[in-house]
Amino acid sequence: MFSRAFLTEGKAPWWKLQSLFALLRFFGGTEQLAWILQWIMTATVAVGLALMWRSPVRYSLKAAALAAGTLLTTPYLFMYGMMVLAIAVAFLVRIGLKTGFRRYELPALASALALIVTFIFTGAPVGLGATPIVAALILRRAGPWWRREQGPSLISPAHA
Repeated sequence: MFSRAFLTEGKAPWWKLQSLFALLRFFGGTEQLAWILQWIMTATVAVGLALMWRSPVRYSLKAAALAAGTLLTTPYLFMYGMMVLAIAVAFLVRIGLKTGFRRYELPALASALALIVTFIFTGAPVGLGATPIVAALILRRAGPWWRREQGPSLISPAHA
C-alpha cells in the first residue's frame, strides 16, 4: 500500500525522495525504468558489500560502506533518512583525523553537504548525489582491496 501510494501514484513529491528511483521519476522516467535501475543499483551494492565484508578491509570502512550502501539500495529514501549518511561520514572523518585527509576528501565532503542542504531550495532530489560522493570516498580509502592491490592502510591488525 505504501509502495503504491508513494512510488506508483507519486503521493509524495519526487523531490522529497532522495533515491535513484525518485530521481528517474522526477525527470519523467517511467516507473518500469525506475524500478529496473533501482534493482540494478541494489544488486550491485549488495554484491559489493558482501565482497567487502568478506575481505580484510578494516571494520571502519566496512561500517561506512554499509551505511552508504543502505541509502543507495532503498527507493523509499526521504530526506530525513539521509541522516544515516552521517555514520559513513563520521567513520571517514575518524580515519582522516587518524591518518590524515587526502587532498580531495574535505572538498568532496563539503560538496556532499552542499547537496544535502540545497535540496530544499532546488526542489529536486539532489541530496541523492551526496551518497555516491561519500561511497566513492569509502571505495577510494578501501582502494587496494577492490583494485586487488596491497596497501599499508588496507588491513587493520586484527582485520576488524
